[in-house]
Amino acid sequence: MAKKGIVGIEAAIVLIAFVIVAAALAFVVINMGMYTTQKSKEVMQQGLNEATTALEVDGSVLGYVIDTDAGAPVVPGIQYIYIPLKVSPGQLAVDFSSSKIDIVINLPSGAYSKINSGSDPVHKTGTVGYISDLRFDDEIDTVPVAKVYIIQGDGDNVLEPGEKFILVIGLPSSMALEVYEKFTVEIRPLQGAPLIVERSVPPTLTVGELVNLG
Repeated sequence: MAKKGIVGIEAAIVLIAFVIVAAALAFVVINMGMYTTQKSKEVMQQGLNEATTALEVDGSVLGYVIDTDAGAPVVPGIQYIYIPLKVSPGQLAVDFSSSKIDIVINLPSGAYSKINSGSDPVHKTGTVGYISDLRFDDEIDTVPVAKVYIIQGDGDNVLEPGEKFILVIGLPSSMALEVYEKFTVEIRPLQGAPLIVERSVPPTLTVGELVNLG
């Protein structure tokens, strides 16, 4: 009987050991499953963020009209394009430092990339009476130039919820957009899909005035 009791205790010990090992393995499997699920969610969220633009146009895109011929007859064309920007709902912030964002414009004459090169956002103090005051003729030579102005913000290069930036694109007079011509602007941040703004020039332009491009 003593031998049978000892064998019974040994069997119980072995059984308990098996239960402990099984429980440990189950814990590991459950943890791996939870880790895999979490990683899957992170990958899906990252994919969603990459497919969603963090920017949107905050109002109407405007154009400033000049006389491209500077003679008679008058040939009006859009030399400056104004695009007001804000952060899309649910997004956090977009860094507009020149090294962190790429601005591209497609014109009838061709495509031009990184037209904001070397130009960080400029904090515009006070009130801008007319948006057309934001011009920089002396900085435009043979290719388009883009500048970003901080109209409402804390002064750093990052566009955050509740802030407003204006992207201003200046064109050489020889590239000024005439009636019915189309253009496309791509704003490409480091993360997320680019914001694409495509517009057409209306059939009527008045020199020295702003035109609503929609």
